[in-house]
Amino acid sequence: TEAQAICMQKLVKVDGRVRTDINFPAGFMDVIELEKSGDRFRLLYDTKGRFTLHAIDKAEAGYKLCKVVRQETTKKGIPVVVTHDGR
Repeated sequence: TEAQAICMQKLVKVDGRVRTDINFPAGFMDVIELEKSGDRFRLLYDTKGRFTLHAIDKAEAGYKLCKVVRQETTKKGIPVVVTHDGR
């Protein structure tokens, strides 16, 4: 298929990393970038809870909003924050 051919040419980036798997699970607030066309999109929810692609510029593609799921300190007192996508 066309989508598989585009992915295999390494033209699709999800959160700044090249993805060749056509079944890669992109999720909420992920940045999808198409190299050849220069398009950048953020995956958001619409009012009915469906995924929609929102066009963004290059500056906005450089950051990602994350929800803090857990925060704790290590035994040595170093603070650690875990986000919804494991960052």
